[in-house]
Amino acid sequence: MAIIFLVILALSVIVVFRAANLSDKIFVGKKTTFFEKVRDFIRGGGDNAKLEGEDLGQINILLLGIGGAGHDGPYLSDTMILAEIRPDLGQVSLVSIPRDYLVSLPKNYGDRKINAAFAEGYNQNKDWDEGGQWAREAVEQLTGQKIPYFAVMDFAGFEKAINQVKGIDIQIDRTFTDYSYPDSNLGYLDPITFTQGPEHMDGTRALQFARSRHAAGPEGSDFARSARQQKIMSAFKTKVLDLNLISNAGTINSLLGTFADHFHTNITPSGIFRLFNIIKEYNINSFISLSLDPSTSLVCPKIMEETGAYVLVPCEGKTTDDIKNFFKNVFSLGRLMEEKSVIWLSTSSGDRTAYQKADQKLKEAGLTVWELTYKGSPLSKNIFYQVNPKSAAAEFIKNNLSATEVTIAPPDVNINKDKVDVIIILGQNND
Repeated sequence: MAIIFLVILALSVIVVFRAANLSDKIFVGKKTTFFEKVRDFIRGGGDNAKLEGEDLGQINILLLGIGGAGHDGPYLSDTMILAEIRPDLGQVSLVSIPRDYLVSLPKNYGDRKINAAFAEGYNQNKDWDEGGQWAREAVEQLTGQKIPYFAVMDFAGFEKAINQVKGIDIQIDRTFTDYSYPDSNLGYLDPITFTQGPEHMDGTRALQFARSRHAAGPEGSDFARSARQQKIMSAFKTKVLDLNLISNAGTINSLLGTFADHFHTNITPSGIFRLFNIIKEYNINSFISLSLDPSTSLVCPKIMEETGAYVLVPCEGKTTDDIKNFFKNVFSLGRLMEEKSVIWLSTSSGDRTAYQKADQKLKEAGLTVWELTYKGSPLSKNIFYQVNPKSAAAEFIKNNLSATEVTIAPPDVNINKDKVDVIIILGQNND
């Protein structure tokens, strides 16, 4: 799926000058002639080519990976990643969506796993754009975000694209072995092992790394797989930039053939060109990777009584609005993850319920929290003090705990700057 970024960074300059049949395969949705696509591309830098969401400050694109022809369930979304582009921040957030999350499909198709949305839409009329529309609607239902664009790529295209850039370099976080990786004949390969440390991967190896989900331990989960897929996207982006592919006509020409057969998007040529200009103009080079997984305490597994199917639904005590807030706040959550702040938390009133609620909010945001014994007088409101400057943590605490920042450290607290970043004292009047 990282190929979308190659499209953004390199393909836009020459894509419409290859051939009409290739452009018709790549660009789906609004039906136009080849010459209309050329005209659309030429005016791509103008105001008429503004992307949906640009005026609101955020451009959303749904990235999909499917098995493709020759695979079991060829059009089920093996990978779903929402890319949220924020020009004002110079950042892109990549949020992996669990394929087992339960949603209501369009046209009264009932409740199904979200990965079935693209397949059901495509199968209506064998139309890539219709599949994309169904998938976008399903993800809009989950996230509360308007998603005007999608891009989809199959496994074969993924492998070819990796090989055409001479492979990618991956840092493997921990060793794992998959004993049940599927082959192309409805059987299984011999056990495949990935060893902790750096590895240069070709397309086949990269696909195995991205798809593996039968290893023992933590790497056997869909959520670990999502993290590996995002790692591949980052490595592919780095390789594209290192190779300066925009000046390599031979590689671009080869990639065009791969795109035509394996890559489809409803972004127009001028839209891609506009996206390319936005990335240059705002110097967008920071990528935040997140995943909607059980570690967020927002989604939990459930076995459906009627079918025995494994699905994910909002955890007890959580609602769909909580999940939508997660997607609304991904950039601040991503900054929190980068800061890795340590919080000392205490209550001045002795209210354990209030302490536990605050503790849960902070930990769900990925913060490390330790309890602090407070010996001062009861406070009328929540306060916090930054031992080390942590802008994202400060913003989160202000917005989620209604706390006021103070510039004087709480009394009788032995502060060690190497062990704590922010101190929070809960007051008597808090939520």
